[in-house]
Amino acid sequence: MAATPFHELERGFYKSTGGVLFVSGLLSLWGKTDLYRNSFTGAPDLGMVAEMILHILFVLLFALYLFSLWGEHILFRARTFSSSLLTGLVGLAVMSHSFHRAPLWSLESFLYPLSFFLSALILGGVTVGMLLGHWYLIDTGQSLDPFVRIFKFFVVSLIVQTIFLSILPLALYLLGSAKTVLDLQRLWQEHYFLLLARVSAAQIGPLVLSYMIWRTLKIPHTMAATGLFYIALLGVFVGEILGRQILALTSLPF
Repeated sequence: MAATPFHELERGFYKSTGGVLFVSGLLSLWGKTDLYRNSFTGAPDLGMVAEMILHILFVLLFALYLFSLWGEHILFRARTFSSSLLTGLVGLAVMSHSFHRAPLWSLESFLYPLSFFLSALILGGVTVGMLLGHWYLIDTGQSLDPFVRIFKFFVVSLIVQTIFLSILPLALYLLGSAKTVLDLQRLWQEHYFLLLARVSAAQIGPLVLSYMIWRTLKIPHTMAATGLFYIALLGVFVGEILGRQILALTSLPF
């Protein structure tokens, strides 16, 4: 949402889009309730406790931002939005460190948060892009500039993530810990097709669709572009789910 021009779109778009994203964050918090509760069993897991606090704080701050959209307190709205954004980013970084056991000053400590951050960018970009496309079906006189802007944000995020995933295996193999190298070997030997499906669904397919969306926007035909965005969203979501499966099986941030 931060990539959209706040002063060029009606507040209704942010109410509906913010509502969808808030429900997603709330469901995520609810889904991890047992995991957070178990972190207090025995010796508390400080990393998990910190993640839980940041997760709750993020949901609360975003709820306050959503509430502010029904009022005229602009400064409060800006502060709650920026605070929720910052809290979410810090939460991603903290959460990523629970998936590897490399030393703090290691390549993994840099690449894992970066991988989580890029996943958040592409998921946010494709979701907001699809929702913005639906908004054009309501406000037919809206300028195409906001749609093109979020589309470019999505494409840049997709390209950066594709490049990152291309160099990630080599970087981890040459500079990662011994356990990470063993995890890479297991990924290649036991989960090769899972990795191939992840790359095909979330990288190759959306890249092809991005070209089709761009050609459609040049006509312009926002309804067709929105439909293509929806297909891209399905590909990205399936690919990220497969990436989380790889993470669960091998502890590698693909």
